[in-house]
Amino acid sequence: METDVLRHFIGRDVEILVGGAWVDGHMQPIVKGVITLIPFKDVAHFYGPTAVKAESVQAIRQVIRSGVPLADPSPQANTTAGGVPVRSSLDQVQNSGNKFVHAEKRRG
Repeated sequence: METDVLRHFIGRDVEILVGGAWVDGHMQPIVKGVITLIPFKDVAHFYGPTAVKAESVQAIRQVIRSGVPLADPSPQANTTAGGVPVRSSLDQVQNSGNKFVHAEKRRG
């Protein structure tokens, strides 16, 4: 489908027909011919964001969903059973300013 038609649905709750199946969600801006749909809160634990090429869209329609919030795209703070937070190895480590740990030299 042409992006000129699809751009009128940006920021709205839509259903798109792709490969004979209707996919619903909140339409994000189109980037490089790719459409991204964010799932609704009631199905967010089953589905993640959907990315589809614009030319593969067969049909699009706006849906009105009253009282159903969008899924929160920000990651949730996960904790283990012991209450210890789960951290990524890419997170910055809080340290005392030294990049390397230096062992004390013993004189003996």
